Amino acid sequence: MSAPDLMSVQKNLLAYLMENSGVNVSGGIDPEENLLDSGILDSLGIAEVTEYMEKEFGIAIDEDEITSQNYKTLNALSGFCHSKITSAAA
Repeated sequence: MSAPDLMSVQKNLLAYLMENSGVNVSGGIDPEENLLDSGILDSLGIAEVTEYMEKEFGIAIDEDEITSQNYKTLNALSGFCHSKITSAAA
């Protein structure tokens, strides 16, 4: 089975965030919107999306990788997740 491409990862995470965010994101989420400042991700949301990525994509995320830089925007989160997927598949 081949690893999903970056766009597929981003679409998957977008759907997850739109369904599970505690704020109204019915208009969508801009890929560069700050997920932390906007309240789309809080500390519980970070833990939940981390668990989701680990289960959904079969990756392991270390505590020291859970940074505001990796979780700041949808683009950053998708890129981080995709890099974990591709390194796990190598």
